[in-house]
Amino acid sequence: MLILAPGTNMCNRFFIGCLFILVAGCAGPTPQPEEPKASSLASADSTVDRRCASFNFLWARHAELLLRFEEALDYYQKALVCDDQADTISEKIPILLLRLERTSEACTWLAQYLESHADKTGMRMLYAKVLQRQGKTAEAMRQYEIVSSQNPDDAAILLLLSEMYISAGNPEAAQPLLERIFEHEPDSYLAHILTARMYQAQKKIDDAVRHYSKALARNWSVELQTELGQTLVRGERYKEAARIYKELIRRAPQNSSAYLALVQIYLHQKQEANAFAVLYRLRAIAKEPQRVEITIARLYAKQKRYEKAILFLKRALRREELSEARYFLALLQVQQGRLDTALLHLRRIKPEDDEYEDGFFLQIRILREQDKLGKVRRLLQKEIERDTLHSSDLYIMLAALYQFEERDELSKKVLRQGIKAYPRDESLRYEYGLLLENEGNHELAMKVMHEVLKLNPDHAAALNFIGYSWAEANLNLEKALAYILRAVELNPENGFIHDSLGWVYYRLGEFDKAIAALKKAIVLAPEDAPIYEHLGDVYQEGGQEQDALKAYSDALLYTKEDDPLEKERLRNKIKTLQK
Repeated sequence: MLILAPGTNMCNRFFIGCLFILVAGCAGPTPQPEEPKASSLASADSTVDRRCASFNFLWARHAELLLRFEEALDYYQKALVCDDQADTISEKIPILLLRLERTSEACTWLAQYLESHADKTGMRMLYAKVLQRQGKTAEAMRQYEIVSSQNPDDAAILLLLSEMYISAGNPEAAQPLLERIFEHEPDSYLAHILTARMYQAQKKIDDAVRHYSKALARNWSVELQTELGQTLVRGERYKEAARIYKELIRRAPQNSSAYLALVQIYLHQKQEANAFAVLYRLRAIAKEPQRVEITIARLYAKQKRYEKAILFLKRALRREELSEARYFLALLQVQQGRLDTALLHLRRIKPEDDEYEDGFFLQIRILREQDKLGKVRRLLQKEIERDTLHSSDLYIMLAALYQFEERDELSKKVLRQGIKAYPRDESLRYEYGLLLENEGNHELAMKVMHEVLKLNPDHAAALNFIGYSWAEANLNLEKALAYILRAVELNPENGFIHDSLGWVYYRLGEFDKAIAALKKAIVLAPEDAPIYEHLGDVYQEGGQEQDALKAYSDALLYTKEDDPLEKERLRNKIKTLQK
């Protein structure tokens, strides 16, 4: 008795019945025949080989129809052992591998197969598609080029290859292929589109517009009309672009993208009245008028007509609670100096909203401006506990607040908590290192800064910290120079790093280089007293007393009034040099 798998339909029963007839003849119902063994093929004649291949092929096909792809693959592979010249079987295997998502194996199989079957266009096309799926665009393109050489007049392949060249940023390679298509089909719709895109990539706007127009004349579509409009905008041909989008709106009056594109064109031309008119028209027909009202508000805000902008944002919020509108409204209230009102809007933004992070940090900024540091602290602590934002900046901000309040132990505790929560965050470690340095624990600060460099060898500030520390201690000067030169390379506009460079040159006895670096530092940080003092030290060491006196006097000038001890130290330096 033949036992069918659950859910097997009559078609499958017929198939299985036929399979038994093919294998066992017409002797009536018999048990499933024993599968021919591949190991016996060496002594079998060609008829036995075909029977073996046929047997396995039919069982493979049956399994494939039942979507049992692993089983089907196994039988196809056995069939191929029986007849390794059977192309039909060979071509089944990579398809099944792809269905099983064994893409790399399929790719390897196809590559080997094509080595001995170079003329198999279909398999080469499949190979190219697999390569594309793997992101190997250049290799896929090479396969399509081979197919094109084998089928030089196949327009579909020429179009496909042209599109790949254009997408890969090589439009010049597409041009001869598209010209071959036009030789046989001068009005090819797809060839006109690709030629237009090719010319657009080459910034040949006139030629691109000509081919877009020909394609549109054959088959108008919203997408193609939009491409033409975008091309004209890129070419800054705004009047023509406006005409294209107006036509698009006439033919597709519900296309909101066309309205917004027309608004941008009018803004480019500084025709804000026309832009407003289009937006008002769009609001009347839009499915989501509140979104349009936000855009209108942005345009009014750009004109500094803040009350009008606020009015439209409130209208949008009456239609729908939108975090984008809430955040923008809060920004405008800040602009108007209505900080408490802004806070009310920001508190209505939910943690799951896109604007939550920006809204949170705007709350912090407002509260700091209001000098409500206790509220800032509580807000930061609450957010750290909830961990909604997943941001290490929260720890840095809270630590900075404690430091401002001269509660350094709490500041260090917060930074250590942050490092535990974000062990790969270099900013937290750097801030911790600075705090240690400020309290006089230089040895531990240096250790932390080296940890920063392990996380990010190109952390310019840590490189500068370590390099300057070595220069100040007159240690590891060659290594210090290498660190600081790398920091300068990473952050060339930082005056304090150039100051470090000047100081390490000074320690190395290269006074001319030191003076040049320090003068550069003064240009970049013109009011930093220590840089002027460093320059004075270099001048004094080089015997240039008058230049040293001038530099020390500048250092005294830029020293803060609330630092009398530093001022007195500099005055003594000047007096000593004058004597």
